[in-house]
Amino acid sequence: MTELNPYFFLLEQLYKKAPVINKTSSDRIVIFSDLHMGDGRSYDDFIQNADLFYTALKQYYLPQGYTLILNGDVEEALKFNVAKIEEHWEKIYTLFSLFNEKGRLYKITGNHDPKIFFLKHKKYNFTLHDALRLTIDGKEFFIYHGHQSSYYYDAFSDIMIFFLRYIANPLRIRNYSLSYHSKKKSHIEKMAYLFAKRKKIIAIIGHTHRPLFESLSKMDTMKFSLEYYLRKYQNAESSEKEIIGEKIKDCSIKIKDHIKYGRKDHTISSLYSDTIILPCVFNSGTVVGKRGMTSIEILDGTISLVHWFDKSIKKKYLDKSSIYYSQIAGTGISRYILKHDTLDYLFSKIQLLG
Repeated sequence: MTELNPYFFLLEQLYKKAPVINKTSSDRIVIFSDLHMGDGRSYDDFIQNADLFYTALKQYYLPQGYTLILNGDVEEALKFNVAKIEEHWEKIYTLFSLFNEKGRLYKITGNHDPKIFFLKHKKYNFTLHDALRLTIDGKEFFIYHGHQSSYYYDAFSDIMIFFLRYIANPLRIRNYSLSYHSKKKSHIEKMAYLFAKRKKIIAIIGHTHRPLFESLSKMDTMKFSLEYYLRKYQNAESSEKEIIGEKIKDCSIKIKDHIKYGRKDHTISSLYSDTIILPCVFNSGTVVGKRGMTSIEILDGTISLVHWFDKSIKKKYLDKSSIYYSQIAGTGISRYILKHDTLDYLFSKIQLLG
């Protein structure tokens, strides 16, 4: 990958103009992306997890002192009028304002909430950023939505806006989404990975709706989990073997389903073309997931990928006694830490092996 790479040029320009936010390990950070808030009608994708998002912010992240970073595609401004979005989701914007009043809100633009609409909407009260450079005790994170590594978004953005807003939306035609295009998702992730690797930093993106932790795809993670439980089974007590056996069976089923239904995530070697994969790229996933929403949390010198879900989601093999599982009392809403690691370990690996 050379300096002539056009995607590197775009990301370098984005990196240079991004404001630097300095925090310490005592600060708490949560990152969400891809809310796609509409005007509340049936084709508003945000509806399905709106209560989940609202409850998590109001009863967990706000009272616990988190800084909220919204990493792009917050409003579905390509299809809906921003004023109508704000009117319908007033309670969400009230929460945003509470974070903002405490100096704990950063909002990054995505490809579905272009600045042109906000500039025309003079009552919009939040500062917008194209990207952020977050430092925690000297460790640097480059946070941006992810669409910026493509020239096509700039070249054809006006045409895309016109089609989605004035043709597709009135006819209720679902707009084509990157989240359903595996090849383009991998390109976005690869560019983020290679750029962050060169800078020896961690990139945190959204856009693809695919959660990533330490540069690993879902398929990679499932295979590692299967191997972990197989090894654990050998030395387990008789009373534990049944539970571990169920987890092995569950991992196996998920891997087979992933392949059967065409979810062909690239393997480690083919995704980034590296012998040693460095933990350089993370993705907070999306708020509009079918089985809940995901976020990235950074606190106390660790980084975690967190899954939020309500009681309608069956977690057959979820260990509710785990320290990684918790519930918001009286709501039926649960929080589960899918993966976590220490920042010292991750950055040591990046520095020593990069």
